[in-house]
Amino acid sequence: MLGAVSTQVLNVRSLPQSTSLIIGQLTEGMVVCGDGPHHGWLQISYADTFGFVSTHYLQPVNDLARLSGTVTATTLNIRQSPSVSAKTLASLALGASVKTLAVVNDWLEIEFNGKSAYVMAKFIDLVYVTSGYYALVNVTALNVRSAPYVTASLFGQLSLDSRVWVEGKQLDWSQIRFNGNRGYVKSEYLHIDSQAAPQVTSIPSALDEQTEAERIPIVEHGQTLARLTPKTILTISGSSEQRNAAATWNRWGALLQDLSDKKQLDVACALAVLCVESSGKGFEQNNSDKMIIRFENHKFWTFWGKNNAQQFRQHFQYNNDKVWTEHQWRSEPLGEWQSFHGNQSAEWQVFEFACQLDSKAAMLSISMGAPQIMGFHFERIGYQSVEEMFKAFSTSIQGQINGLFDFFSPTMLRYLQEMAFTDFAGMYNGKGQKQLYGNKIQQHYTAFKKLMPNQVD
Repeated sequence: MLGAVSTQVLNVRSLPQSTSLIIGQLTEGMVVCGDGPHHGWLQISYADTFGFVSTHYLQPVNDLARLSGTVTATTLNIRQSPSVSAKTLASLALGASVKTLAVVNDWLEIEFNGKSAYVMAKFIDLVYVTSGYYALVNVTALNVRSAPYVTASLFGQLSLDSRVWVEGKQLDWSQIRFNGNRGYVKSEYLHIDSQAAPQVTSIPSALDEQTEAERIPIVEHGQTLARLTPKTILTISGSSEQRNAAATWNRWGALLQDLSDKKQLDVACALAVLCVESSGKGFEQNNSDKMIIRFENHKFWTFWGKNNAQQFRQHFQYNNDKVWTEHQWRSEPLGEWQSFHGNQSAEWQVFEFACQLDSKAAMLSISMGAPQIMGFHFERIGYQSVEEMFKAFSTSIQGQINGLFDFFSPTMLRYLQEMAFTDFAGMYNGKGQKQLYGNKIQQHYTAFKKLMPNQVD
């Protein structure tokens, strides 16, 4: 079992009994992997021995994208496969951050140079990022370190009143985003920015249905509160498609099942579409939990550029033959052209620049959220304006997933019901890439069926 501490302090005990000796403590958000649960207790490795923690104070780790890993060894080998005899690809220094893709027994599968590699789990401190908020620095100069230790290497410093995004805490340290990296600062030198709009994204604890329902954000656009997390949680393992499918199911499975039932659709079809469009995510943790978007230069030409051709060409370009390719931009008319697709921070930079030129045209020119629906489809999915759609999709994953099902036309639904995924992709993604996207949907559909052939919630 992989679980995150859901209380401020959790005792680690010598035996699976509430009266046994306390041998240590874990803090909120820390992640443990252990044997169990057995009668409400999980056996874990702790301080070169083993201990027990109560599962009542653990929440399942359903979304590996929210796992933050920090190296605790002086140097840690990155290996080609999960074995001490596997080829060493490189090494990580104390305090380095890792992006966890899966847990494989005593190993973590991580992202390394765009590919998968492995490190020993016992040398990584994992934290589950359950919420985030903006904070201000209240000292003249605040050190940002690579790990939550006073001896960790310095990333840099923050000046008085600097505004930072706080992902979580480890003891008396705050985990922040700093120049695109994960860094750590002393919590006592930060205070919450009360002027900032709330941007907290809560993850259900799954300890009980009442607590879980309270944490799910309410959406507008006439939608009612819905359960998101399914009762059946899948282990995130196997192929990349299986891991993607399991993670997406664990996040939104209950809502997907409910909406699929109403459309008389196999939930595996809807889930596969979400997996392919955005890896099942609607918001990007590494971009201050902003909604996932894709800015389309050729659409911005349609909605603004053709009436402002000279100014458009100073800042945006694309391939005239295959308009969805070779998208580049620059903020200065004589600046260097830059690509931006595949990087959410860069996508938002382009989008916010375009908003300065014409905010409505910019919103019409982006695909939004988990289903990646273009803004110009706002009326089709029931909104009176693109601004209303943007607000709803930016507020809640429920708004995004409802939008997916509202977007399905009768023909699209028929194609999905018949598992004619290439024909579906031709309508959803465009004829130019229908074979590519159709194959990807088929792969994720098959992967989910292998994980849970008779899915029920």
